[in-house]
Order: sequence, then C-alpha cells, then structure tokens
Amino acid sequence: VLFFSQEADRSIFLGKLQGCLEGSSLELQLSEMKEQSLLRLAVTQQQRKQLLETFFRHLFAQVLEINRCDAGELDLESSQKAKESLACELSRAEFAEALGLKAHSMFVDSMFSLADKDGNGYISFREFLDILVVFMKGSPEEKSKVMFRMYDIDENGFLSKEEFLRMLRSFIEISNNCLSREQAEQVTESMFCASGFQDRDELTWEDFHYMLRDHDSDLRLTQLCGRLSFWLPKGVPEVFKQNLCNRVSFIGRKEPRRCGSASNRTISEEEETPSVVSMHSCVEQEGQELRRRPGRSPPVPTRLKQYQLQLYTEARRRRLERSRAQQKLQELKRFVENYRRHIACAGIFCALTAGLFAERAYYYAFASPRTGISQATLVGIIISRGSAACISFLYSYLLLTMCRNLLTALRETFLNRYVPFDAAVDFHRWVAMAALLFSVLHTAGHVVNVYIFSVTPLSVLSCLFPSTFTNDGSQLPQKYYWWFFQTIPGMSGVLLLAVLAVIYVFATHHFRRVSFQAFWLTHHLYLLLYGLILVHGSYALIQQPRFHLYFLVPALIYGADKLLSLSRKKVEISVVKAELLPSGVTHLRFQRPQGFDYKSGQWVRVACTALGTSEYHPFTLTSAPHEDTLSLHIRAVGPWTTRLRELCSPDSLALVGTLPKLYLDGPFGEGHQEWHKFEVSVLVGGGIGVTPFASILKDLAFKSSISCRLLCKKIYFIWVTRTQRQFEWLADIIREVEETDRQQLVSVHIYITQLPEKFDLRTTMLYICERHFQKVLNRSLFTGLRSITHFGRPPFVPFFSSLQEVHPEVQKIGVFSCGPPAMTKSVEKACRQLNRKDQTYFAHHYENF
Repeated sequence: VLFFSQEADRSIFLGKLQGCLEGSSLELQLSEMKEQSLLRLAVTQQQRKQLLETFFRHLFAQVLEINRCDAGELDLESSQKAKESLACELSRAEFAEALGLKAHSMFVDSMFSLADKDGNGYISFREFLDILVVFMKGSPEEKSKVMFRMYDIDENGFLSKEEFLRMLRSFIEISNNCLSREQAEQVTESMFCASGFQDRDELTWEDFHYMLRDHDSDLRLTQLCGRLSFWLPKGVPEVFKQNLCNRVSFIGRKEPRRCGSASNRTISEEEETPSVVSMHSCVEQEGQELRRRPGRSPPVPTRLKQYQLQLYTEARRRRLERSRAQQKLQELKRFVENYRRHIACAGIFCALTAGLFAERAYYYAFASPRTGISQATLVGIIISRGSAACISFLYSYLLLTMCRNLLTALRETFLNRYVPFDAAVDFHRWVAMAALLFSVLHTAGHVVNVYIFSVTPLSVLSCLFPSTFTNDGSQLPQKYYWWFFQTIPGMSGVLLLAVLAVIYVFATHHFRRVSFQAFWLTHHLYLLLYGLILVHGSYALIQQPRFHLYFLVPALIYGADKLLSLSRKKVEISVVKAELLPSGVTHLRFQRPQGFDYKSGQWVRVACTALGTSEYHPFTLTSAPHEDTLSLHIRAVGPWTTRLRELCSPDSLALVGTLPKLYLDGPFGEGHQEWHKFEVSVLVGGGIGVTPFASILKDLAFKSSISCRLLCKKIYFIWVTRTQRQFEWLADIIREVEETDRQQLVSVHIYITQLPEKFDLRTTMLYICERHFQKVLNRSLFTGLRSITHFGRPPFVPFFSSLQEVHPEVQKIGVFSCGPPAMTKSVEKACRQLNRKDQTYFAHHYENF
C-alpha cells in the first residue's frame, strides 16, 4: 500500500506507471474504493509472515505425515487466507529467508533454479514439497543427485570442473571466507586426484557420488533446514527435531561410527564416557596418516608419541554403578578438593566475624559495667555493638583484597598453597556484601535504640548519658530526629548509609557495563567512607572508639601498596604501533618499561593520557615475556575502549599527528599463569577472552624452540569463535606457534559457531570439503592453519573424556577458561560431571570477560 500526500502526486505516479506498462504491452486495470476497504484487502508484512508460517507447518505436516490439526490451523475468519497462502508461490527472497540465506547467494540461485520446475520465477507449494521430501526422507544417492543437478548448469548430465568449482565456492560463502580462485582450484584438483579422476575434465553423477563415498552416513542425516526448524509442528518426532536443530561439531550417525567423531547426546543421570573400542590403535593409525601427509614434520620420538594421539572418540552412555547419593557424595568430595583453600579461608573469616559478634554481645549482655544502657535497650545494644565489631573488622580487612602488588608477590610464595590469592576479587565482593549486611543490621539496632531513647524521659537519659544530657526537671524526651540529625554519631551514620548506597549501586554489573567511569569515580568514595566511620565512633556515646584498632595495620599495608602503584603510574609510555583490527579490536604495541618483568597470562591496568590520567582499565597482556615490547588487544565494548579506538583511527592520527601516551600499572597475577604447573593443560578461550592465551601460546612456542625444559608436556587450546574472521590476529599467533612448536606440544581445535545447523545441506558439503582439504594439504580450508576446525559449539564432556583415555597416567589436568559466562559455566559443568568419577581430576580456573 502506497500513501501519497496529495492527489496530484498519485495521479503523476499512475501516469508514469501506465506509460511504463504500455511500453511492455501490458494493461493497467484501475478500481476505486475507500481507504478502509483497501486496507482490509491488503496483506501486511506481519500477515504475510503468519501465512508463510502456516505454509511451512502444512509443508512439514505432509512430509512427516503428521495430523493436519497438529500443523496449526487458522481460525474460521482466516481460513480463506490460509488456502490462499498454500496456493501462493514463494519469491526468491522469501525462499532465501526460509533457508536463512542471502537472496543473491550462489547456493540460493542453484537451489531455486532446481526447485522452480516451470521456470516462472516462483516456487509453489508442490515444488517446495518435492525438494523437501528428498532431504527429509531421501537416501544418500538421492541427495547427491540433487546436488549434482543443482550445479549442472548446462544440464548436459555432466559436472565440469568449472561447475564443481562454482559448487565449492557456494559452500564457502556461508563461512564468510574469501577463498581465492587459486585455492578453490587447488581443492578441486586434489579432490579429483584423490578419487582417481585426475585425467577427467567432467564427472557423471556416478563419479560424483563415488567421490562422496566416505561420507555416506553424513549425507544420510543431511537436512535442508536453515530457519525451517522454527516452524516445525508440535507433532514432529523428537528425532527429526534433533536432526533439524543440531548444532554440534560432529555429524551424528545412526550406525556405529569410526574413530574421529563424537555424538551429541543430552547428559542425564548417566555418565558420558568415551568408547575405548580399538581407540588407541584407531587414533594411532590416524596419527600415522597425518604424519604421512605432505608438508608434515617427520615422526617424533617414541617418548613423545603418546602426546600425538588425535582426540575424539565416540561418547557412549554408561550408567554409573553407584546410587544418586553416592554420586552426590563424590561430587561434593571433588568440589571440596577443588575449592579446599577457598572453603578454609572463608570458614576462618566467618569464624572470626562470628566470634567478634559473640564477644561484644556477651560483653554487653553480662559483663559490661552497669550504666543502665543495657537495661534500657538490651536487644538494640547487643545488635548494634555486635555488628559494629564485625563492621570494623570487615571494612578494615577489605582493603587487603585490593593490594594488587602484594597479592601478586604472595602468589609466588608457599602461601599460595594455602590461600587462594587468585580469588581476591571474588573475596572482595563477598566481604563487601557481608559488610553491607552487618551495616544494615547495625542500623536496625540503632533504630531500636533511638525508638527507646525517644520515649525515655530526660531525667533517665541524664543518668544514661551524663556527658550529653543534664536533668533540668523536664520529663519531655528528645525527638527521634534529634538523634539522627543533631548528633555526630547520628548525622555521620546517615551520611555513611548514603555513601554506601552510592558505592554499592554503581558497583553492580549493570552500571559497570554501562559506565565504567561512574563505577571508578564512586568507588573512590571509600576515602570518605573510612573518614566517616572514624568520625562516627569518635563521639564515644556508648563505648570508646575501637575502629582504629582494626583499621591501622590494613591501612598501612594498603597505603604502601598504593604508593608502589603510584610510582609506576607517573611514567608516560609511548605507543609504538596501533592497529585497528576487525571485530572492533584495537591492537596497541608500546614500550616495555625498564625492569618490567612479568609472566604469560598476567594483566595490567592502563590509563590513556588523552582520556584522563586517573581512569585505569584492566587488560591482559598478549605479548610474551621474551618480547622487547608489550602489546594489548582491546575490544571496543564500552565508552572508554570506543574512544581509545577512535584516537587510534587514521582520521584522528591525521588530525593530532601522534599516538596517545599511556600510564601503566602492573603486572598483576591471575589463575591462567598456572598453566605450566600441570603436565596436561586445556585452554578454552571464547570471544575477547582469548587474550590471556595469546601470551601463553607465544611463550610456550618460544620455550619449545629453545628446548627449554617444561613440566607441561601437552596443551590443548580450544578456540570458540563466531567466525574464523572474528579475531584474525589470533590466527596469526597460532600460525606462528605452529611454525615454532618443534616438539608439537600444542594441539589447537577451532570451533566456528556462526554457521548453519550441522545437518544443513551446505554445511554438510562444506564439512566434507574441509575434511578433504585438511587430509590432503594438512591445513584448514577456513583458517589456513594445521589446527582442526569444527562447526558448532565444543562438546566439553566427550572432549575431556577423551583426555582421560589419551593421558591415562596423568592424575590431574588443569583446565583454564576465559570468555562469556555461558561458556565458562559449560566448562565448569563438564569438569564437575567428570570429577564425580574416581579417575583423572580436572582442576578448573576461569575468568569471565
């Protein structure tokens, strides 16, 4: 429906339209009606969407032989439109939308041309049904025949090399990978040679199907799903839904599978364990095959051969021979083993806090001098005095959790065996929440006290507080607001509550994400907070001040640690190089300060002079300790990081002329730097969370190249990325590691998640091409790396289960994950599940970015 502002505009439009149609020998039929009638007859975009949804539901209902009532009927008023929708034809754009593709992609062109049997430029219900039946119920031969017909453009019954090349490039489109024509031709020639067709320029369908002979089971479960899985009727069996919606890294098979795949099964009460049937022999055979490929390094010595085993065994379900209670007990045992330091420290801290509360409560209930205050308000005085002691302890020792330099130094001592210094930030949050709880409890106790004192006569108050009140014969008590707003303890207490509210509100995850600067500025109100606490108790209304007894030692330690940081912050550091990388990542390479020693996996705090010298942000170093310069990869996800990227842009550099200077504070330690303490370590990085592992991988490759002796014998790096182009800079680092890793200590697995479902036709064919490319050229079709590339999300339980089989002699494996919370939770869940068994223990350390 087109709306015109004036009648004249509509007349001009109709005149031009009629002239255009007459030039094409077409007749324009006009009919006039009211606007309401016109709108009632028109089909809106939303209505069209609903009708198409019904179209696809009925389509699946016929293919899967589901009752019509389960396919979703429209009401009586819309039944006519439903019939019209089923009789209508899909345009190329609607067909592409149904498959989740772009309308101009080569795959859509080929599939649309094949389905459009009458050649009218539209696909009818019956034409779409014929294609869908093949992919839902057809045999591998029928599916490969459809593929053959799709790309047999001249319809001569043969698939030429040029047509095969077009097919391959159409598959590559879905991964956003710009494969050059030379590379595509190389893959085509290698696939022809591998099948014995090197002397042929074209293939028959029999030849084409023979080329796919090793992937018969893959084609068997291939579907034409795209976005169609969203329109499945309620009556669709679960097996079809799983096939349509599956997004795992390996194609599932109905029959027993060869080594080299993993199934996707929902984990229930039963454990998922790897198949051990001929596992070592199968894996070893695959490893020998890999070592025979062109460009592969010579076989490594026998003593290292056990670490060359290729992972992935079939994950089979085995019911544990223990009750649910025994499983829970084993899970608790493993939890305590993993967090024993945290539990011990938290237990000691809770015991000290409870002891302080109990001591003050007992004192004012039974042992305090008889001043009459306890007799007047026993409950209020016990609550307020007990919580005051806890507050003094918690707020004082809260400072120690932020002594970053001290914590980094203590991590390298024997104390790290007993105290989890890596959990300092989490402990800081936990202590802060406990302090807030006791602050509220302290306020509640004083509310009770004030209520009692506000109804107590002045003659009694003069006895309770002789230094504050004098008995002038009046029986009128002081009003409650006098206690809150006209006394030093009351007014300072109100201000303390206001300051606490501001600090805690802006410290929440939401405000930190929205405005880190607001969090940073409001957190500096801690200076005012401690000042008010000192003033609050200085009046000695009930007891002599005691806060300074708790506060003095932590304050001195914190002050010394702060001075050490300030001594570094005042040194301006020049940025040597700045690059604007894809996915909003800014790469900064800057001078390494003299005497700056750090370990791979550590992080620093950085401030930019152009954006404010007092606003520091934490980032993980991506350079290795042996490099002469320091580097950071910073993703623009907030105001500060976005402005930093703008400062490094060519336009800004052309205007300013120089790169901004930095202030540096650090380095500081975290759990990821413990990777070298395990014989086998697993690194899992997702999103910008791969930055700690960039430094670790480069450090490991360097130590391997100089034959440095390491406790760590094998590292598995799992890189989870939406596309292979999301963080191309990491691919360059992995490529460097592959070239320098002479002992083959690093095994890299890349999981590309932003691809259509695994059972999608294009993805299946792309999977086949990827595996062939990797087999022949020993490199990934996507990344150009020797690393193994998978489609979908990593199945952590089968992966870790395979590690238990590949490294049976290793009792403890370190797992280090960094990335989105959903990913780290999946890793934690997998570790906990496998730790229920009395086998290899998985120690998990994670950071959420």
